[in-house]
Amino acid sequence: MVSLTSSENSLKQQIKSWLLENPQFNPYRFSFEKLYRKLTSRLRSLPDFIIIGAGRAGTTALYSYLIQHPSIVAASNYNKLGSAGTASADLHFFEYMTSNNVQWYKSHFPILFSKSNNHKNSLITGEFTTTYMHHPDVPQRIFNLLPKIKLIVVLRNPVDKAYSTYYQQFRFGEITTSFEDTIDAELRRINLNKDFPELNSNNPNFENFVAHNIIRHAIYADYLETWLEIFSREQILILNSDDLKQSTKETLRQVFNFLNVSNYDIADTSPVRPVGVLAKKYPSISKSTREKLIEFYKPHNQRLNKLLGTNFDWERTESVFSSHHT
Repeated sequence: MVSLTSSENSLKQQIKSWLLENPQFNPYRFSFEKLYRKLTSRLRSLPDFIIIGAGRAGTTALYSYLIQHPSIVAASNYNKLGSAGTASADLHFFEYMTSNNVQWYKSHFPILFSKSNNHKNSLITGEFTTTYMHHPDVPQRIFNLLPKIKLIVVLRNPVDKAYSTYYQQFRFGEITTSFEDTIDAELRRINLNKDFPELNSNNPNFENFVAHNIIRHAIYADYLETWLEIFSREQILILNSDDLKQSTKETLRQVFNFLNVSNYDIADTSPVRPVGVLAKKYPSISKSTREKLIEFYKPHNQRLNKLLGTNFDWERTESVFSSHHT
């Protein structure tokens, strides 16, 4: 075993002291891979597809299924944490985009030398950030950089989504009131503030609104109208989270066709959750609360079906799933 000389020990101590004084260079925040990706960012591909939402609708699971396809390469930030069944991948790039950090964005994607247009054997890549759908500035920013991008949206029964979002925030201590009290307060605020000034990204309350709104985020038509003003309907694939869970293979076949890759039977369709979300059952919504929310969402769902040419059947008094998981 080779021992360190006194001069080597001294140098080691100096480096340690310098790192403590300059935490931005801490090796725990630095890796050769990140440096390599940054240096080769100009060679890297921009995404071919983005899953833009909705949160709490199965987007993490969908992405984990897609990247099992041999022609779909994951973004470098995607990290499936094994037996925990959790994954992290949200980049949030277009929410804070500047012209100076496009290379940073590209550094998260692979170098795809075998990429070609409209060829089912070529490699593609993509990302997902579920808050993109709700941000008013993101659609135009994506279009400016990626005008031919393919967008995927997974929509969940609004009542179930609202309940799932509530429990996620409740576990994290972001909400302390009951679900009933929380939605009553939010419904009152919605009724008093129909123009939603928080949707303006210049509003000082905007970031909190995007991150923590429960009921408002499931009024899907309000958000998708903006996306459809900028992107063609052919560029946006709309999925029902019920179909993704109940008919996974058929739904994936639809997605693969949309992405112009060959059909593929993936090996692992086990549930995957975002990092920090525990797999716990939670009590059912009371019938009166569910009915209240069904009535609230009814005109918004009708508007959504008219906008998309879909027929989402969400006006039911019970969840489609007998067990309730977030």
